[in-house]
Amino acid sequence: MAAKQKVDTNTRITNALTQINKDKDRLTMVDRYVRGLHPAPFMPRNANSEFKELAKRSIHNIIPLLVDAPTDALAVEGYRRPDVTGNPAEWKYWQSNRMDQRQSLVHRAALECGQAYVSVRKSLLDQKVPEIRVHPAVRTFAAFDDPLFDAAPLYALIIEEESKGEGSPGRATFFDEKFQYEVELNESDFKIGKKTAHGMPHCPVVRFVPKMDLLGRAYGIVETVVQMQDKLNQMYLSLMIAQHYTGFAIRTATGLAPVEMLDDLGNPMFGEDGQPLFIAPVIDPSTMLISPNPETKFGTLQAAPTEDFMKAIEMVVQHMCAVTETPPHYLLTGTLSNLSADALAAAESAFSRKIDEIRHSFGESWELVLRLCALVAGDQKGFEIEDAQVQWADKGNRSLAQAVDAGLKLTQMGVPTTIVLSKVPGFTQQDIDEVKALLEDQDGVNSMADKFAARVAKNNQKAADNVNTPAIKGPSDVAPTNKGAADPSLAGKAG
Repeated sequence: MAAKQKVDTNTRITNALTQINKDKDRLTMVDRYVRGLHPAPFMPRNANSEFKELAKRSIHNIIPLLVDAPTDALAVEGYRRPDVTGNPAEWKYWQSNRMDQRQSLVHRAALECGQAYVSVRKSLLDQKVPEIRVHPAVRTFAAFDDPLFDAAPLYALIIEEESKGEGSPGRATFFDEKFQYEVELNESDFKIGKKTAHGMPHCPVVRFVPKMDLLGRAYGIVETVVQMQDKLNQMYLSLMIAQHYTGFAIRTATGLAPVEMLDDLGNPMFGEDGQPLFIAPVIDPSTMLISPNPETKFGTLQAAPTEDFMKAIEMVVQHMCAVTETPPHYLLTGTLSNLSADALAAAESAFSRKIDEIRHSFGESWELVLRLCALVAGDQKGFEIEDAQVQWADKGNRSLAQAVDAGLKLTQMGVPTTIVLSKVPGFTQQDIDEVKALLEDQDGVNSMADKFAARVAKNNQKAADNVNTPAIKGPSDVAPTNKGAADPSLAGKAG
C-alpha cells in the first residue's frame, strides 16, 4: 500500500508540474501586460532612432486601471455565523494574518489571471493557530474531480521557490487529501521530502475564480483586452508621429537674400569647391525674418489636425470598458459631468452587477478559508457550519446624507441600530460594535426607535409628577404623517 501511495504521489506531482509549465507562457504574458511590458508597435524596418524612441514612448497601459476598478470595490470587513453574535473567534485569525491588506492581492491576482489560491496551514509555532498564505496562479496548480461542484481540490502543488540551476534547487509544497509534502525541485526532476499530516478533511487549498464556464475554464480581465491594448498602443504611436512631425505650423520663405559667411577679419569664406559659404537662415517662432528683396515671399504650412486620432483612441478605450464592464467615466473623465446620483447609479449598473457576481464567487472561497481556520483552532462546529457569510464593505457611490436619510426611515420601522449602521458608508464592524455598546450602556436599548420610546415614557412620567410638564404622545398615538407613523422631530422635544 505504501508503494502504491508513493507512485500515486509522484504521478500527481509530475502532472501538476506539467500543467504549471503548460500555463506558464500564458500567465507570464498576462503579467507582462499588467506591468506595461508590451510588444512594441509596428514600425518600418528602416526606422531611425528617433522613430524607435517614439515607439517606446507610445506604450499607454490602461490594463491596471481596468483591474483596479473591481478590485477597489471588493473588501471583506466581517464574518457572520448564525450561532454567534458579531464576528466569531476565527475572525481574529483573519486579523492576525493581515488579511485586511492581503485580501486585495488575492482579488487582483484572480481578476488578472482568472484564478488565485489561498492555503490554510498550521503555524509552526503553535499547531492551534492557522496560517493563511496567498499564492499566484503562475506557481500553483490544483486538480479538481469536478471544478464546478467541488469546493476543494483533490490535490495541489505550490511552488514556493523556483529552481535556479544546478546547486540551487527550488522548493514546493504538495497537498493531497491527508498529507502535506515538502518537495525539492531540480531542473529536470524532483525529490519528495518530509511528509506530515495536515489534519484537514480535504486538501486545504482554496481557489478564487471571478468567472467560470460549464467546462471549468476560468477567465480573467487581461486576456480579453490584450488585442485592444496592442491596437491602443499603435494608435498612440500614430498620434505621436503626427504631433512630432506635422503637429506644428511651419514657416516658409522664398527669395531671401543669403548672408555670406565671414572670417575673423571680415573676409568672405569659401568652400572646397571655391564657392562662397552662406549662413543658413533660422526660421523658428523666436526669429523675425526681414528681407531687402521685394520678391521675397513668406508663408506658413498649417499643422495637421489630430482630432481623428484622439477620437479613434477614445473609441478603443470605450470598447475595452464595454468588454470588461467598466464604467467609461472611470477612464475617460470628460465623458460624464453634472450627473445626479440616480443617473450615476444607472451609468454604473452593469459594473455593480459584475461586482455582485464576483462577490458571490469570492465570498464562497473566503468562507471556506475561515471555516478551515476554525478547524485548525479546534472549533469543529465552526468548520461544519455551512450558512456562514462574509460581510463585504459597502463601496457604492451613495453619499452619507442619503444613507442617513434611509437609516432614519428604517429606524422608524423598528429596524435595529446594528443593521442600520451596517448600511452606512465608511462604518466598519468595529464602529458598529462600539455604537451598540454605547447605546446599551446609556439606555439599555438596541435601536433608535426603542430609544425614542424610552424618552417619551420618561417625559410622560415626569409630566405625571409635574402638571406643568406637557405629556408627549408615543408613536402609536401620533397621527399619520408623510414621514411615517412617528415624526422624528418629536425626538428633540422628548428631552
